[in-house]
This record gives sequence, C-alpha cells and structure tokens, in this order.
Amino acid sequence: MIKFWQNNTINQEDDEKLQNSLAELHCEETIIQDKKEFGRVRNSMMKVLRVKYSDAIANRILSRINKRIGSRHLNQKSFI
Repeated sequence: MIKFWQNNTINQEDDEKLQNSLAELHCEETIIQDKKEFGRVRNSMMKVLRVKYSDAIANRILSRINKRIGSRHLNQKSFI
C-alpha cells in the first residue's frame, strides 16, 4: 500500500521532469527559429534564454542543435 505523501512526492517529481522537458523544447524551438531568421543565434537571445532557463540548459540545447546541423540531421539549407 502506498502512503498518500509518497504518491504526492512521485507526482511532484513527474511534474518537475515534465516542466524541464517543456522548457528544453521551448528553448530549442526559440534557438532554431532565431537561426532560421538571422542565420545564427543572436547574443541577446542567448542571454535571455540563459536567464530564463539557466546557463546549463541553454548551452546544452545550443550545442545539441549545432551538432545536429553538423551531422546533417537538421536541414542546413533552411538556416541559410
């Protein structure tokens, strides 16, 4: 039998993971859109993302996107 407070803790952990995933997706969409619009990610946009989502998340997402472009998993022509 699961105690009520244990179940509540599990739900909070799941909610936190979901919020982190949504934050990463939003950050990724913002970076991709900025690259499409300007051909690069502006410093001002990265500053905003770092403040909103933290340095670690914003830098990791930028690195992930650049890696996808370099390995041609994202269409590089759409960024030119």
